Amino acid sequence: MISNVYERERNRMVDILVQEGFIKSQAVEQAMRRVPRHRFVAKGYETVAYEDAPFPTENGQTTSAPSIIAIMCEAALPFSLMFEVGCGYGYLASVCALAQPNGKIITAELYENIATHAAKNFTDLGIDDRVTVIVFDGSLGPPLNTQPDTIIISAAAPEVPHAVFEKLAEDGKMIVPVGTDVQELLLVKKKKGAMITKPLIPCIFVPMQGTYGAGHYP
Repeated sequence: MISNVYERERNRMVDILVQEGFIKSQAVEQAMRRVPRHRFVAKGYETVAYEDAPFPTENGQTTSAPSIIAIMCEAALPFSLMFEVGCGYGYLASVCALAQPNGKIITAELYENIATHAAKNFTDLGIDDRVTVIVFDGSLGPPLNTQPDTIIISAAAPEVPHAVFEKLAEDGKMIVPVGTDVQELLLVKKKKGAMITKPLIPCIFVPMQGTYGAGHYP
């Protein structure tokens, strides 16, 4: 059956990510074995969904390579309240939600058609009680009364977006790809209002859009 083929391919992908050191925790490993990535790519890419490569969704957007997803999720754990900029079809948010079962995630998406697809994925996975997608300009930062302890930006910015960082809770962490053509995935911690950055891995993301997106910078 096709579903069994997908499951075998998914487990093969996860085994490789563990062997290569991208997946470090049992929580992320188990989460990635549960999330059916073939539902998080555009039609026509289902049969290659378990390759370690980015694939398109809609509106010029992509879903990141599983190795990058693993690194981002490992860096995000643990969290109580996460805000994501750039939901896409919801693959990263789904992995994070299953890796942190008691955490809550609000994920922002500019495009309503993409957000609708993500919402269905969250419902199908049974995590829609903990993961909410909103159609919102995430470059403005989280529109929440409570500051999130974790922020993930799933799109590239030339520098750490200050409008988003300002709304991060003290002692919180942000994962963000910074750069132009090729970026560096950074782990940014907030200590006494200041940024403490740690590079994680070179990467390539589509540019962040919105009011304070990539085009905002000189």
